[in-house]
Amino acid sequence: MPMTNRTWKKLDSPAVIFALGRLGREGWLMGTDEGLWVYRDGACVIQSEALRPAAITAVAAPDRYPYQNLILVGSVDGIARSLDGGQTWSSAVLAQPSQVSQIVLSPGFEFDGIAFAATLEDGVLRTSDDGQRWNAWNFGLLDLETLALAVSPNFAADENVFVATASGVFRSTNGGRAWRELAFAGDGPAAEDALPPTGVAVIDDTVVVSSETKGLFYSRDNGDTWFKRVAFRSGQTLALSTSYDGTRLLLATPSSVAISPDSGATWERLRRAPENVISVALDDDGTVLCGTQDNGLWIYR
Repeated sequence: MPMTNRTWKKLDSPAVIFALGRLGREGWLMGTDEGLWVYRDGACVIQSEALRPAAITAVAAPDRYPYQNLILVGSVDGIARSLDGGQTWSSAVLAQPSQVSQIVLSPGFEFDGIAFAATLEDGVLRTSDDGQRWNAWNFGLLDLETLALAVSPNFAADENVFVATASGVFRSTNGGRAWRELAFAGDGPAAEDALPPTGVAVIDDTVVVSSETKGLFYSRDNGDTWFKRVAFRSGQTLALSTSYDGTRLLLATPSSVAISPDSGATWERLRRAPENVISVALDDDGTVLCGTQDNGLWIYR
């Protein structure tokens, strides 16, 4: 949708916004350096006083019955779970404390209870009981510094999960239980050109990987063959995400934020974006949220 007459606005919020995630139709969860906050009705407010002292680095919340009040959050030492919208919390069961960088739910979470967590030292954690217990599933994962995860929209049928690590991108075809490294090939880019990746996303039939210095790569055969995008062919990318409805990509670079309606083939660039973006989110109505490393939450609408 066109962004005519929209502008950027800085909101009153904690300085560091590590993660953004939809909270049903009410607003957006914010994982911050001051605990768990939420953006709703044009303002940022604390969502959970119980978590206020903690740095929340990952957030996830399903929006379908019977899980409307479930919230999962990750931090530097594990995962916590709330069944009442953030009023009370319990620690999830992990084999050991883990630094969690992202939590992603299965598209059919209300049926299978499956979710994945990327960690900075312990690889990929997987749960199949709504986030109560998590186990590491790292067979074939050669690098346990996992930075970003993406689950196939057709996960119930293909069981594909992708994880970006500091040294490469890996794919699981059995629901995150075992992994195989993907070699970047196709029109010439070597694997090291895409490293380290800053994000991974799956939209329609396309897997997209953003890199720290070499722009965007994409694959239409589940990662077996890779190509460079013409747009953002080079340069630094900061964050990559899909829209809430799963139809568009959102990308942040040092100089702009951009939206793609066609899996990254074409982009609409939003100029004068905030600096030091580390998290992004795109609502169905075109509203863009950007969390920064030191300057709080920005909104474009």
